[in-house]
Parts: sequence; structure tokens; C-alpha cells
Amino acid sequence: MVILSIKTILIYNILLISYALPIWALLIISSLALITIIKVLLLFTNNTKAEYTQYIEDSIYDAKWRWKWAKDEIINIECYCPKCDSLLVYDDSSCHTKYTEVVKTDFICENCKSKIITSIYGGNKKYAINAVKREIQRKIRTEEYKIVIHKPI
Repeated sequence: MVILSIKTILIYNILLISYALPIWALLIISSLALITIIKVLLLFTNNTKAEYTQYIEDSIYDAKWRWKWAKDEIINIECYCPKCDSLLVYDDSSCHTKYTEVVKTDFICENCKSKIITSIYGGNKKYAINAVKREIQRKIRTEEYKIVIHKPI
């Protein structure tokens, strides 16, 4: 108990000692030092992004797909025409009728005379987008994506 009170007294005395610099100057210097340390730590953590986050475009199902990364999640995935680079529209009307057994989503280029660029069989647009995401994740697991990101333009 006596040791604790001696340590407390020492800390109290250190805080009350008069310094050559005013307290406000010490506070500013301490704040700037803390900000610098935080910036350095953030710089190191930002540089440790996984290599696969550079993988943001690929040709999948005969169409060009582009997406962004939010941490480890694929977001804003979109389909483009491999010829004219227009954003493709989709038609999943076969998923909403009972008169056909073919369930698919067509991706159509309005710029290329409404040509069907690709069709993804199995479901509606949500299914098709998730099928592409699964293919992207498979390429990351098998490291096939490295061929795409290291390919010369």
C-alpha cells in the first residue's frame, strides 16, 4: 500500500513540475506526435491490401465484367460488351413464365443492334450475377486471376 501511494505521489509531482514550455505548447506537440503516429500506422495498414484486389475486370461467360472491392466483398459488378464496351442490359423474362423449361438471363448490347452477347442459364439476373461472383472467387482460389492482372495491355 505504501508503494502504491509513493508511485501516485511521484506521478502527481511529475505532472505538477514546471516546464520550460507552456502546457499548451506541450499539448500541441503531443497532439502532433500522436497524429503522426496514427498516419504512419494507417499508411502501413493501407499498403497491405491483398493482391487479388487489383483483379477488377475479366472476361467471363463471353462478356467483359467489371467490379469493385469493399474489403473482401465484390460490389458494383457490371457486364460490358466485349466489342464496343457498352454497358449491357439484361433480359430474364424466361424466368417469369411457365411456358418454357429454359431458365436463363440474356445480356444484350443495345449498341450492337440488340445482339445477345451472353446467356447465363439457371436463373434470373441475381442468379447470373452470383454465378459470375462465384467464378471470380474460384479464379482467386486457384490463382488464375494472376494471369489477368499481369497480362500486358
